[in-house]
Amino acid sequence: MQHLTRFNIGRVLVLCALLPAFGCTMSAQITPQAPAPVVAPPPAAVPVDPYAAVRPATSSVGVVMPDATDFSHPWDASTYVLRVTQFGVMPPLNGGVAFVGDSLTDWMRWDELFPKLRSRNFGIAGDTTVGLQHRISQVIAAKPSTVFVMIGTNDIEFGKLTAEGIAANIGDVLDRLAAGLPGAKVYVENLLPRQPQYNDRVVAVNTLLKAEAEKRGLTFIDLYSHFVAEGGRLDPTLTPDDLHLSGQGYLRWQSLIADDIAAAMPNKPIPAHRHKRHAHKHKGQ
Repeated sequence: MQHLTRFNIGRVLVLCALLPAFGCTMSAQITPQAPAPVVAPPPAAVPVDPYAAVRPATSSVGVVMPDATDFSHPWDASTYVLRVTQFGVMPPLNGGVAFVGDSLTDWMRWDELFPKLRSRNFGIAGDTTVGLQHRISQVIAAKPSTVFVMIGTNDIEFGKLTAEGIAANIGDVLDRLAAGLPGAKVYVENLLPRQPQYNDRVVAVNTLLKAEAEKRGLTFIDLYSHFVAEGGRLDPTLTPDDLHLSGQGYLRWQSLIADDIAAAMPNKPIPAHRHKRHAHKHKGQ
């Protein structure tokens, strides 16, 4: 045991004698090494769609697809293609009402809200004023006698355009409607309130929209003041997400345009056979 102990002590002494030769001591602290730089993995390759050449395209119905940078989200482009290609295969209205806008228009069944009215929903969820400029020819081709336009809230959230730019785009749409549908009645509806942080821009756009409508002699419908709550937000009793409307929200919208819709309803004369039936009944009495 003593022999082993002396042997182990000897090994320790030899190691201690050698340490200075390697430039270190027992008491020296190890200098921390700088961490290796983190190298980001290469971006994943975008899978190539083998069916891209045969997918539906807006060009098949005569609409130039907006640039990818004109959409707030990638899925908005797909929705745009779906709706535009649907509009492109529908027969003309030749009268009736066209409701034109974004998701706030798209997500209401106007034909059921106004069941006696012949109408078409030209709303596209996620659409912007730029997208509407690209497809307004479809509204004109449908030949409605009345058009309600309400769009621009996605432009505000997207932040790509100023309030003046949004209003200018809508003004362009109004001019093209006037040229393509000279006998149609066009209503300009202002933007609904949404989350409070957007209120200043919503108010700015609405002020400009009123001027655009008045400049052209069009009817301006103030929806905003009937939906705004304290703090400049959309009335929380009418929305699940501070942007879109519940059923009660659409009923309020319905009440605000009911008179204008009534004016768009065609006057239906009593058919001749009914005149005869009534006359015969009266004569019998």
